[in-house]
Amino acid sequence: MIAIIGAMDEEVNALLQLMEDVRVESIGKVKFYHGTLNSKEVVLFKSGIGLSMAAMSTSICLSHYSIDGVVNIGTAGGLKDNQNVLDIVVSDKITYHDFDISPFGNTRDFSSNNRFVFHSDESYIQKFNQLNKDERVWIGPLVSGNQFIYNEKQINDITHNFPEALAVEMEGASIAHVCSEFNVPFIVIRSISDLVKNPKNEMTFDEYLHKASERSAKFCYNFMNVIE
Repeated sequence: MIAIIGAMDEEVNALLQLMEDVRVESIGKVKFYHGTLNSKEVVLFKSGIGLSMAAMSTSICLSHYSIDGVVNIGTAGGLKDNQNVLDIVVSDKITYHDFDISPFGNTRDFSSNNRFVFHSDESYIQKFNQLNKDERVWIGPLVSGNQFIYNEKQINDITHNFPEALAVEMEGASIAHVCSEFNVPFIVIRSISDLVKNPKNEMTFDEYLHKASERSAKFCYNFMNVIE
């Protein structure tokens, strides 16, 4: 069974509309939607926004269900000048951008000196590349933190330490962190809802949240057709 995780109602509902034979089970305050997605058995749930909520709900899921792999869906803020809103970004690796213990030798980058870099399952990336993709897709590093990125100081900090990063969001690294502890493969498939270098990107986020959520859900649906 594949676990699919979105942070917000909009992200989860976009995928829930594509599921069949849905039944609901609650564990604590987390609702788990069991069903099929493109003939694949899945469990879908809302993590909540931010690293702590995502880690908690993912831990609950992996502790209670037999999960073969995890897909984190939803939206992200694009970091590259040549990206467009609604482009798809897929993780090959992910880390925290606002976690700093560099005085103890853990660098803020994607090098081997950062022990909190988590790599997506290589077979998942290969399977994703089998999809027929009419939209623009970026595969590469992502970063996560407990911040909505909107000001120059935040942007400069991320681009200085993580120049390779394609996009930024608020849950993926903690989901990947938990998956690594449980030895469960993962991948992040998100759609760009806003471009962080736009001075009014929060307005873009509000405008494109639903469309980006639907785009991410569509790719997740198609991914179920090729995932093993």
